[in-house]
Amino acid sequence: MGLLDRYIAGAVLKGVAIVVLILLAVVTFVEFVGQLDDVGTAQYRLEDALAYVALRLPRMIVQMLPAAALIGALLSLGNLATHSELVVMRSSGVSRLRMIGSVGIAGIVLMILMALLGESLAPSLGSYASQLRSHALLDSVDIANARSAWLKDGDRIFNFRRADDGINFGGVYLFEFDEEGELTQVSSADSAEIDAQQRWVLANYAATQFSSDSISSTAERRSVQNYELSLELLGLSEVREDLLDTQGLKRYIGYLQQNDLDADRYVTAYWARMADVVSVFLMTVLALPFVSGALRSAGAGGRLLVGLIIGLGYYVVAQTFVNSGEVFDLDPLVVAWLPSSVLLLITVAALTRIR
Repeated sequence: MGLLDRYIAGAVLKGVAIVVLILLAVVTFVEFVGQLDDVGTAQYRLEDALAYVALRLPRMIVQMLPAAALIGALLSLGNLATHSELVVMRSSGVSRLRMIGSVGIAGIVLMILMALLGESLAPSLGSYASQLRSHALLDSVDIANARSAWLKDGDRIFNFRRADDGINFGGVYLFEFDEEGELTQVSSADSAEIDAQQRWVLANYAATQFSSDSISSTAERRSVQNYELSLELLGLSEVREDLLDTQGLKRYIGYLQQNDLDADRYVTAYWARMADVVSVFLMTVLALPFVSGALRSAGAGGRLLVGLIIGLGYYVVAQTFVNSGEVFDLDPLVVAWLPSSVLLLITVAALTRIR
């Protein structure tokens, strides 16, 4: 890597770092303010809210990095264009491919950074933050063993378990008693989630009812129940794809497919994670044709506005596709890669127009 490559890549990375810090400060403040409503509930204190927000910082960086890459590259390359440095480089014989390669080096560095954060700190610290908040808000839950949590709600006792591998959930168990304290029903489910009507949707539900003279049982692939419980319990009973690293996500997908369970949500999340890493590189390189063309003489405000529109627009479109894929039964591979594929076509078309 030559001096010119280091200079351009360093300028881009410095610009992205500044944008990440600014966005992180804003998002962190908003996140912390959102936690203040729960401070004072059960055992959730101010220091818990601060710890929760701090532990989520790597995940916030992963989420904002594609947009920050474009905005930071636009601002840094735009600054070089404003001072005619890019014009001098081209006039000195630096080819278009060399310029793309120099900016691409910064994109590769950002890709590696996002992959490392997404594989290690973001899921692990995010999972710990979620458990910390849930356990503090549910002071009636026994958290002495992180693999099992108990909650009593009237005549019902809930038990949430993790499997021995610490990744999959061992199940949700419910014990129901009558007014005399006699056991009337034992039920279980592989996992639980909340639907739009705030009802608990239990997967692979099985129940055994006890009466004075008989025992009966029922089984359903999907059962909907109305439990007047805090939604924070969902964090104890649901396998969240954003809190699993890539290998853990692959293992859980294999578990679901081997047991003939619906894995589309997690398959989509897996490929979307790959597509997001690629999008960081594309966003970085996409900044070059803008500052070499229409935005060459624009001010920092104009470049910032363009970066925000494109970056946030991509994020909204990608999240919309991911969230709608399961609803409309779309192929997970198409749902995950379509926004990045469109971004690739736009980037290639824009780069070919650089003079």
